[in-house]
Amino acid sequence: MTAKPHTDLTGFLEAVDAAIAHDKSPDGALKTAELDTMAAHVGVLLEDAAACYFRHSYGTSVFLSVTALEETAKAEMLAFRGRPGPVRTRKDPMLDHASKHKIAVRPTTFMSALPRILGDGARARLQKEAEDGALKRVREEALYVHLDHNGVSTPAAIIGQPRARELLLLALVAADDVLVGWTHASYVLGERFDALIKQVAQSGAAEE
Repeated sequence: MTAKPHTDLTGFLEAVDAAIAHDKSPDGALKTAELDTMAAHVGVLLEDAAACYFRHSYGTSVFLSVTALEETAKAEMLAFRGRPGPVRTRKDPMLDHASKHKIAVRPTTFMSALPRILGDGARARLQKEAEDGALKRVREEALYVHLDHNGVSTPAAIIGQPRARELLLLALVAADDVLVGWTHASYVLGERFDALIKQVAQSGAAEE
C-alpha cells in the first residue's frame, strides 16, 4: 500500500506568502503571453535535462532539473506578484534557491504516479530535501568540481543514473502540477511533460 505524503503545509505556505508579499506589483498582473513564455522556458530546461540524462550526462541533467524546479516556482509566484520593481534585493525569495525549492515541491507533487514510480522511500527523501534546503547542495554538486583533502571530485563521480532519474522525474511532475492548466498553451506543454515522464520512468525500468 502506497503511503500518503505528509500534509504539513506550513513551510510551503510560509514560502509562498513571503514570495508574494515581497514585491507585489502596483502595475497589474502579467499577460497570458508572458505566463506562456515563462512556462515554455521551463519546458526547454526539462527537455534539455532529459537529453542530458539519455546521453548519460547525469550531473548536467540534475543541474537543469533543479533549475527547472526553481523556474517553475518563479513562474507561478510572478503570476501573482506581477512585474517586479526597479530594484531587487537579496531578500527577495525569488533569488533564494531553497525558497524556490519549497514552493515548487509541494504535497500535491507526490499525489500523482511519482511514489509508484520511485517508491515511498525516495518520495519521502525527495520531499525532505526540498523542504530542508538539501537540494541547494545537490544543485552545486551537479555543476562544480570540488577539491578537498581526499582529492578532486566531479559531478560525474558523484551523480549516477538513479539520482538523475529521480530528480528529473521530480522536476517534470512538479512542472506539470504547477504550470499546466493556466492557459491553452500550458495543456500542450503538459502533453510534452507527460511524454517525458513516461520515457524517463521506462528508462529506469530498463536499466534496473
